[in-house]
Amino acid sequence: MDTSRGAEPIQVTTLNGVGAALMRCLAVLILLCGPVVLAIAASSLGHPRVALLVGALATAAGIPAGVAVWRLAGRNRAATRRLETVGIRATAEIIALTLVSSDEGHVYEVVMRVSGSGLVPFEVTESRAGGTDLHVGAHLRALVDPSDRSYAILN
Repeated sequence: MDTSRGAEPIQVTTLNGVGAALMRCLAVLILLCGPVVLAIAASSLGHPRVALLVGALATAAGIPAGVAVWRLAGRNRAATRRLETVGIRATAEIIALTLVSSDEGHVYEVVMRVSGSGLVPFEVTESRAGGTDLHVGAHLRALVDPSDRSYAILN
């Protein structure tokens, strides 16, 4: 019995180990900006009030932002690992394509039918940057967890 028919598909943003490490490095940089400015302001002999204020504001904004980026990297990496472990190979066929922006490269709203062996087909809509490889009828590689219909388009 398939219980996934009613579940909404969940797109997984794939993140490999290198990407996760880079995101975590960015998180550390964000976290350290405010305290570094505070340390410089505290050690300066001139007028440290402005630097102290900037450092305090950067710390107040940077710590939550850095923690959020760190946690996002962890969640995305864990979701990628889970999908790589339990997911099955599938095909996403483009069934509709609409150009939504062409200011800095073409961005399309793409409607795809995802299907595979032992998988109840379902449709998803994504915004994707693309070129000549995106056209109605094109087949893209996908990975799907049939238990909750979480998926990732691999190309």
